[in-house]
Amino acid sequence: MIRKTFLPVLFILTMLSSAAQHPFKFDNTIYKAVYLSEAFHLMDSMQNYLLLDVRSPGEYADTSRATALNIGRIRGSVNITIDSVPARLAELTKYKDQPVFIYCSHSQRSRRVSKLLAENGFKKVYNINGGMTLLNASDNHDFPYKDKVLTTNLAYKNIDSKDAFHLIKSTPGLIIIDIRSPAEFLSRDTMQQNNIGHLKNALNFPQSVFAEKLNSSQLSVNSPVLLYDRHGINSMDVVDILKAKGFNNIYNLFEGLEGFMSDHRLNHDELNELITEAPPYQMIDPETCIDLLEKHPNGVIIDTRPEDEFNNKARLDHANLGRMKGAIRLSSPDSLENIILQKDRSTLFLVYGSGSDTGARVCRELIKKGYLHVYLLSQGLYHFVWSTANNENCKAGKEFLTNHEGLY
Repeated sequence: MIRKTFLPVLFILTMLSSAAQHPFKFDNTIYKAVYLSEAFHLMDSMQNYLLLDVRSPGEYADTSRATALNIGRIRGSVNITIDSVPARLAELTKYKDQPVFIYCSHSQRSRRVSKLLAENGFKKVYNINGGMTLLNASDNHDFPYKDKVLTTNLAYKNIDSKDAFHLIKSTPGLIIIDIRSPAEFLSRDTMQQNNIGHLKNALNFPQSVFAEKLNSSQLSVNSPVLLYDRHGINSMDVVDILKAKGFNNIYNLFEGLEGFMSDHRLNHDELNELITEAPPYQMIDPETCIDLLEKHPNGVIIDTRPEDEFNNKARLDHANLGRMKGAIRLSSPDSLENIILQKDRSTLFLVYGSGSDTGARVCRELIKKGYLHVYLLSQGLYHFVWSTANNENCKAGKEFLTNHEGLY
């Protein structure tokens, strides 16, 4: 089934749990929140501890029907799903005085279990920030333990943006397959946020007709294959089709084309050499965003979320994230004139939203009006907030947030 969506991946997965809300606010008060490398340094120094994976059994075994959640597990971990923890507290009591390290896919469920254990007398509870998502998105420079601790049952390899970049540059005969619709592939979609170009030399085999396209192709089954879509939600769904045809060397671009194009670790000029039909503005990740905010204190920040989210009055609690300091709310590109009045063409514009098409349309309008430095925060404000709580390199981002007291 094709899961076509215009919401950021992290935001979608947060909404899957009604109790997710804002667990970050309990970090380092009820339990200890630790970054990836810090967690494994600590475990290396300890003889006895429990490493607890609180995802579903399907996620743990890489057999979940939600294939985007099949992202491996940490070697040596014990799986007790979050819903089972309360009933199994008695058997866990032997760890009350020992360190307990807890992780999940995105560090939402793990924080809830960390809080539960701490409130039930467990004295050394550690939440592993970022969970399996951050682990997969990291390379060995970011997280030296990656190859040692990541284990999977997958028939393909999830590959982070930096490693994918080197794979593309250094692998003769690499087959690159884009499974998005033809309109998205050609940057002709009615939703501007979907028009982000495609990797050069990529073949467009839309997911809905993937098997037919593959069957009519003359591709060598001995060649390596790199799959991607926009966010990394659907691309792994076609792996079984490739496997059935005899392909065995398959890579999946983790976090998709948008994650690849916004990754701070990649040189922007080199990246442009690999992209066709790229948008006229630059997509950025939270780490680049923080760097720009630090270097350009007089830049213009535009928040394109609905008014209720901007004012922390949204009906859904997890949408109340505060906002960036100094941000101006803009409901449509038609309202730009009052914002750009007397702004020099070299003014920096940073635009973010929460999944609607407004942000991309605002960026395109700014470029059309001649502004030279226009940036769109990839995956919106939620991804920025999540990164400040989970990625050690992004913790400085909290200084640029406001109206968030008690939320994270």
